[in-house]
Amino acid sequence: MLVNNYFDIPYKLVHYGSKLLQEHLEIMMMCYSPGIMDGDNLDIHVHCKEQTATKLFTQSFNKLHPMKKGAVQYMKVRMEEGAVFQYLPQPMIPFKDSIFQTTNEIQLKGSSHLIWGDIISGGRIHSGERFAFTRIHSKTKVYCDGKLIFFDNQLMEPGKQPMEDMLFFEGHTHQGTLLLVSPYAVLFKDELDELLTEQFADMSYGFTQCGPNAMMIRALGESGEAMHEWLGNVGNMCWSFIQHHIEENVVPEPSKETTIKPVKAPVKKKAAKAKPVAAKKAAGNKPATKAPSVKVLPAKGSRKAAPATTSKKK
Repeated sequence: MLVNNYFDIPYKLVHYGSKLLQEHLEIMMMCYSPGIMDGDNLDIHVHCKEQTATKLFTQSFNKLHPMKKGAVQYMKVRMEEGAVFQYLPQPMIPFKDSIFQTTNEIQLKGSSHLIWGDIISGGRIHSGERFAFTRIHSKTKVYCDGKLIFFDNQLMEPGKQPMEDMLFFEGHTHQGTLLLVSPYAVLFKDELDELLTEQFADMSYGFTQCGPNAMMIRALGESGEAMHEWLGNVGNMCWSFIQHHIEENVVPEPSKETTIKPVKAPVKKKAAKAKPVAAKKAAGNKPATKAPSVKVLPAKGSRKAAPATTSKKK
């Protein structure tokens, strides 16, 4: 159950649908403004207590309006032992000249289960604003038992970067990310290896194990709605997979963290000095010539949203 919450205008935290439809907690973060404005400073905190299950939704697309100074958002999630938390927000749409910096810090325990995602679009494509925003800087840090296990640092500046080229959006207009951190992440990836065997016509994707108990999917596409629906379906698969294994008391195999052992540099042995050889004197009694040696921050604003959430017992 939702024990306590706090929010400030124009934000509001409400139950998503009926409280009795499911055993876990589903809540939605609503906003009564047209989007994020210049100078806004948003502060969001979520706390999931032990053995709880929570899904957090957003109401609509996150619109970033034209700015001169920029806006800042900070989101902190704290998860206790055995907690399950899913957050797959609606896509972010940066308008022309928008400037936005978002930082996500997630602290979880070794037995926690995190399903996290985001979608960044290239702007209002059909209004002629294709990659017309000024700057977007998104940082996501995930800590497990106090140790940093995942860091996603994305800086997008269309005026300085080739956003349409390879290693960026590669001709697409939307980028989606889904991160799963769970003791069952490796087992779920094994399932995806068999399920996601073909690419789609309008979307490209790839997934990998990015940590001992972490798996990430990154996709490129042309539609924010289609991307959100696809990532939502995969996220729900993650949720069902985790809940099933928890109910069956499946004990995950201990993850094998890959470590790179330092290699000692070979010790260079000094070359033995050759005994000087008397050079033959050429005509004119000139001495022999010696060989040459070779040496090898945050904008301040008027609004903030700070939902402190505690979830329903599973």
